[in-house]
Amino acid sequence: MKDIKAETMSFPNGVQACLLQVPGDASARQILDVLAIPDPRAVLILNGGTAHIEEGLQAKLARTLGDGLARVIAEERITVVTGGTDAGIFSLLGQGLARWRRTAPCLGVAVAGLVIRPDHPQGEAYLEPNHSHFVLVEGQNWGDETEIMYRLVAALVEACPSVAVFAGGGGITLREMEANVHQGRGMIFLAGSGRNTDAVLAVRQGQRSEDERLVEIAEQGQITPFAIDQDPRALRDLVRRSLL
Repeated sequence: MKDIKAETMSFPNGVQACLLQVPGDASARQILDVLAIPDPRAVLILNGGTAHIEEGLQAKLARTLGDGLARVIAEERITVVTGGTDAGIFSLLGQGLARWRRTAPCLGVAVAGLVIRPDHPQGEAYLEPNHSHFVLVEGQNWGDETEIMYRLVAALVEACPSVAVFAGGGGITLREMEANVHQGRGMIFLAGSGRNTDAVLAVRQGQRSEDERLVEIAEQGQITPFAIDQDPRALRDLVRRSLL
């Protein structure tokens, strides 16, 4: 890491972000030192779906993530870790952070070989333009960043509370859920957001599944469901209770 330096990336909206490209075996503490992220008051991790969201569901998620999650993040100066791309739930959170004016670092962790940026125009996804920091992990497949992401999370939360929020998501999201189970972290699952978030909740409610990973997460995870058609104020209150 001695030879790896942080770069500054400017977005069209005027936001400047600190960006670092790292190998998959990089030390989490060294990364955070190079990025100069201050010790957080609390940490929230958002994981889940980046695929196209059906219009009706998108409206509900935009309200939940924007008026619920992004607002409490801004009001309470919560440090955030996400997948960092301008897609799916991360895009919706970013729009909310822009509206409520982010007050603490928002760190995106993504795969260097798959994101589009000025020095790498060929990729599959743009970086979300309301984040303050990015860690781009060497790799060519989505999911190559997960181990580094949760090493960074473990280092960030050594002296503060944390919670993970899940919405939708496929196979990579299951790995992220498992990481939170392993680290003993409470998780808020946005019920009604689809795919594996709802699949785990269904198992918790008694639905049978042949997928051992779903069953293990449902049985071992510290999970609190939150229905996306509830008032966003209730989500803000839930996050405050979970963290503060």
